[in-house]
This record gives sequence, structure tokens and C-alpha cells, in this order.
Amino acid sequence: MASYKNVNNDYTLTCNNGNGIFTVNAITTFTKDVTFQSNVTYDVPATTTSAFFIAAANNTGAITDMGLLGQTGPTTFAGLRFDIANNTWQTSPSVYSNGAPITAYANIGATPPGGANTNIQFNNNGIFDGDGNLTYNVATKQIRINGSEVFGNIGSIPTNVANAVVLYSNAVGQGGTGLYFTSAAAQDELVSRRNAIIYGIIF
Repeated sequence: MASYKNVNNDYTLTCNNGNGIFTVNAITTFTKDVTFQSNVTYDVPATTTSAFFIAAANNTGAITDMGLLGQTGPTTFAGLRFDIANNTWQTSPSVYSNGAPITAYANIGATPPGGANTNIQFNNNGIFDGDGNLTYNVATKQIRINGSEVFGNIGSIPTNVANAVVLYSNAVGQGGTGLYFTSAAAQDELVSRRNAIIYGIIF
């Protein structure tokens, strides 16, 4: 026959069978923090059950955050919780032993974009980041770069793109720049000012 024990604080189970092992022979549900001071063994019940650990079982709606703690040091913890108000799973690298945040919980899979609005995202030494010198305006369909753009030598002519002009870098030719363009209408090297003056004098 199933029985329930309602506990409002941490509930510590201490083994008393003499062999240092607390044995669970049934489905046991914990709704509060549980501390095991020794090894724990369990027998799989004969009936088929869902393979999930239930946090805040028999919750009547009074508990709005429930989850798991990982002890990261003698007195430090990390937390994984489900937040009912935001309807999402959250994590924190630093929480109290009751799950309350020291470092604010963050929604899983919802890392905010780096930088300000319109900033193009990039990896900044392992951090999701953005910068005002590299932006995209969705209304005007315009990319803005406040700096230099480097074209690496690709060693071949890229495929044309319909209704567009493709810029690329290749070996320096008679234009003296090594910067080329290709489109459905033409393919050539951009000419430097120096070479343009020379060609203008010659021709």
C-alpha cells in the first residue's frame, strides 16, 4: 500500500540496515531536496514505468519552479529548473542549495543576440557577439561595413549568380588589382588608377 510523507524542509534518509546501503524497493517520489549519506541501490519495479525522475510530484500549483541541482563544490551549486511563469527550462551556473539563483537563470536555447539591433552576429573568441561596424538593415536590404573587407584569392572564377554581380579575388592580371567581377553580361578584372592612366596614354 502506498503511503505519503509530507515534508516542508529538506528530508534526510539515514540507512539503518547495518550494511551502509539504503535500499529502495518501490517507486519513490521526492518533492524536496534529498540527501543520501551513502550508496543507494534500487530494484526495478515489475510494472513498466516512464523512465523519468519526477521533480515536485503531486504539485498542486503552489510550486512554480522545480528542477535539479548539481553540486559544483563544497558549498556551491548549479541549477536546472523548469519555470512555469516563462514556460521554459532554465539553467544557472551558481545557485543556493534551495535552487534560488545567485547568478540569474537563463532560458535554455534562447541566448540573446550579441550587440545592438541590426548588428550581424559573429563568434568573438567563443562569445556570440555583434558590432556597430558590421550591420544589416532589413528595411533597406543594406549591409554596412565600417572598416576593410578582405577578398581571399580563390584561384578560380566563381559561378554566376542570376541578376547579380559577383566580386572575387584571383591572381593579379593586367588590371593590376587582382579584384575581379563576374556576371551574366561580363567577366573582368577591375583596373587600378595607375594602370588606367597608362592605358589612357597608350590608347
